[in-house]
Amino acid sequence: MKYFLHNLLFIVSLAAYTSNGVFKFGPSEVYAAGKSAPINAQAELQKARAEFVKTNYDLSIEAYKKYLRVFPRDYTAWGRLGAAYYHAGQPRKAQKTLQRVERYSPEKSFVYYYQGLCFSLLGMESTAQKYWEYSGWFPDEFGGRATIELAVSTYKAKEDAKAKFLASSYLQRFPQGANRELAQNILKSLETNQRIEEIAVGERPDPDATIFKYNSWSLFKTPHFWLVQLGTTNAVSSGYEPTESKGIESKESEKSAFLVNSSIGIGPIRQKYATAFAGYSYRQRWNIESEGVNAWLGDFFNLELFPLRGDQLERTHQFFGDVRRQFLPQLYAGAYARMEFTRIGSSIFPSPDDDDLKIVLSTTDSQLFLPWIGWSWDETMRTQFYMYFKKEIHNNSPDHSNKSWDLGTSGGEFALSYGLSHVMEFPSIPLSASAELFQNEFIFNDYWLDYTRRGGLIGLDYNIWKNLNTNAILGMYQDNYKIPRLKQGDCGSQGGAPATGSASSATTAAPINYCTRADSGTLIQLGLYWEHSANLRFSGSYQMVENSSGMKEFSENQNTIKVDVTWAFPGVKRVSRIMDRFADAAFTKDSEQ
Repeated sequence: MKYFLHNLLFIVSLAAYTSNGVFKFGPSEVYAAGKSAPINAQAELQKARAEFVKTNYDLSIEAYKKYLRVFPRDYTAWGRLGAAYYHAGQPRKAQKTLQRVERYSPEKSFVYYYQGLCFSLLGMESTAQKYWEYSGWFPDEFGGRATIELAVSTYKAKEDAKAKFLASSYLQRFPQGANRELAQNILKSLETNQRIEEIAVGERPDPDATIFKYNSWSLFKTPHFWLVQLGTTNAVSSGYEPTESKGIESKESEKSAFLVNSSIGIGPIRQKYATAFAGYSYRQRWNIESEGVNAWLGDFFNLELFPLRGDQLERTHQFFGDVRRQFLPQLYAGAYARMEFTRIGSSIFPSPDDDDLKIVLSTTDSQLFLPWIGWSWDETMRTQFYMYFKKEIHNNSPDHSNKSWDLGTSGGEFALSYGLSHVMEFPSIPLSASAELFQNEFIFNDYWLDYTRRGGLIGLDYNIWKNLNTNAILGMYQDNYKIPRLKQGDCGSQGGAPATGSASSATTAAPINYCTRADSGTLIQLGLYWEHSANLRFSGSYQMVENSSGMKEFSENQNTIKVDVTWAFPGVKRVSRIMDRFADAAFTKDSEQ
């Protein structure tokens, strides 16, 4: 664990460095250490108000922030800053800003009204209604706006009696209000029992459209995404290996690695009912051997013993794209495709065995095509069925090349891989849950390796407190190999040793048995992550994968610890959904991939 602790120290140091205000990849609302040029605070306040009226919300936000650095107790300005965040398509940031000053702001109706708008934009309509009720008690402009917003919200929820009362109340309390016609239309609709299909007080800001214009993490105005992740992982594996006496013995190994992942892409691009995105990902894994680390720790200043070897550097290049289309309000379908190229070695960092050995080797090329169809039961529940077509070419070991389907056109047995996933969200708890069933075919160039995997996954994600979250995954699978293995002697725990221990067995060959291989496996993963912001996350996880087999030499247990820090735009959760597609990496014989 020594080398893993060194890697962990690096991540923890980075976490402290990025969260103490000295240096950040995102916007900061405080001055860095040192002197700054004086500003004309009143001029910045006038500019903030003027840019807000012109709907230049990004300029208004910057001006308000400059002003508030000089007058941090101007709670009216804080409220206006929160409103600017809302109109700029950042409802979470807006709500947090407004919540911090609601006790001190002289404009109570304004603060409550805008918090209601924020929660509504986030899909938390019941919470939004509560804030509009608070604001509606005030007899001013924003009390009127809150009342009509609440009337529309209850009308959409088909709470007709409450909607009628609120619309009538609005007309009585605000006879000259800007939304008189809307209130009258609600009352007329309820009297004639002819519901209005499309009804809204005003146009809501579209976070997907505004975030690329106003957010300081954005690279350009065209819809896009990016991700950068640094981490370290440590995996301890235990299993069995053959001995010279034709038996088996226990073995144990430990691996550690630095991880660097990054991604950039375009999208989502929307055209009517269709949406598409495409991008490129770079994944780097720099493996570290325990013997090398121990030798280096014993002679720290000997650069020839430095454990980061060029021949242990693995890199994967991925090109991917996704297109989807909505056919009905609930029905949608699409397809995801990915090309992947894995290389090992480095042309810059040599192997310690030979300074001239700067070689990059092509190891694996793979292609994935994943068509799917989905059904959205409501805003919090959806189901997807997908087909899984993957071909993996191992350039240095062709027998281990495989694919996940066989349509029978080449004389093989017809086989398909597919899965069914279901996602549920419970915003009021707050909890999200997912379940997935799948059947994956692994068809190799060496048919002795062919097997079918059937399994399932259950996942939970729960918000413990504020920005602290935990998640868990439980999975099980069954592998049924197509061709029995030929073994001399016992199929089970003796690993092929003669079935009897008599003296004659030394001169008499043990019988040949056809041993059917059926593995079963369990995956347990526990994680904890802290969202410093929507764009920055610190996380750690523990994963256990146990593969059990009737033939003991194939049984293996692996325990993996991983810590990482992730920066992403438009947000870590959103980009993670783009990067991780279904169960293609959850269950493999090499579970650390």
